[in-house]
Amino acid sequence: MASVSINSGQRACGVRALGLVAGALLAIAASPAIAKTALPAMTKAGPTGSPSAPALTRQDSLFIAAATGEPRFQSIRDSSEKLLVAGDTATLGYLIAHRLMGQTPRQRHYVETLFKAISDSGRHPAAAARLAAALPAAPDSVKTQLLHIGSELGDSSFLKTARLYLNHDSLEVRKNAVRSLGSYPSPDNAAWLIAGLDKTRDLERAERLWALGRQKGFQDWPKVLPILRDSNLYNRELSRRIVAASCGDWSNVEKLAPSPMDDDELLEWILMADESPGIAAKIWVRKRVPTLSPARMKFIGSALRLQ
Repeated sequence: MASVSINSGQRACGVRALGLVAGALLAIAASPAIAKTALPAMTKAGPTGSPSAPALTRQDSLFIAAATGEPRFQSIRDSSEKLLVAGDTATLGYLIAHRLMGQTPRQRHYVETLFKAISDSGRHPAAAARLAAALPAAPDSVKTQLLHIGSELGDSSFLKTARLYLNHDSLEVRKNAVRSLGSYPSPDNAAWLIAGLDKTRDLERAERLWALGRQKGFQDWPKVLPILRDSNLYNRELSRRIVAASCGDWSNVEKLAPSPMDDDELLEWILMADESPGIAAKIWVRKRVPTLSPARMKFIGSALRLQ
């Protein structure tokens, strides 16, 4: 992306625009009646040769006010947010059309906040429906944001949309699609997540493992055991937790233990057994710890719950 220098005329333009916004926000705070009517187009001619300040709509003014973090604007922020939430589908359309690109981090987060508020934990399906409609034509960077918003809505109907992007070309799109499967546990999710587990690596694999760990009654935990040889510690930890939480009893896992095991693999199995329920797991740990190398023995001494 080419860098753009900001000249004094542009800075002056920005200052004038901020002043106009502040005036509009003060008017909203002072009179609810003004907030219910469309604000006039706010433009002001700049000096010769400099651009004029951008025209701000009523929705622009409300959004800027509601997204501000300034404590002194708390009352303006609250009243603006109420009006935006009351705007319902009109606000959703505005956010998708105008507030997905070129936003500050705070504004990006506030877009998500508004979607969640309007969705009302799925009681209002319009939010999930608008996201689903916007996704196909959106660039990948925006797809990532839309999928992340969908995972935070509290509306499990978004699952059907998210699953469409599990095999997308973009890594970030795939990761944010997986988030919804973790956010909205379902008996059908496990098969979707396991299907791509061996094709992923690093943080993408971690995202799938996190989502798998959120599924209730997960029965295919043996398919996670190969991840104990993953090169990343965080993936091995997630795998251990999934097996320990899903196996029911260590006797179900013990019979699947490879033989022989090198020191690193044995260490992972001991840590997993220590996290697993049942007396069989404790007995297995006591028998296997003495077979570790001195270096591993020293490491594991403070890591085990079983002392």
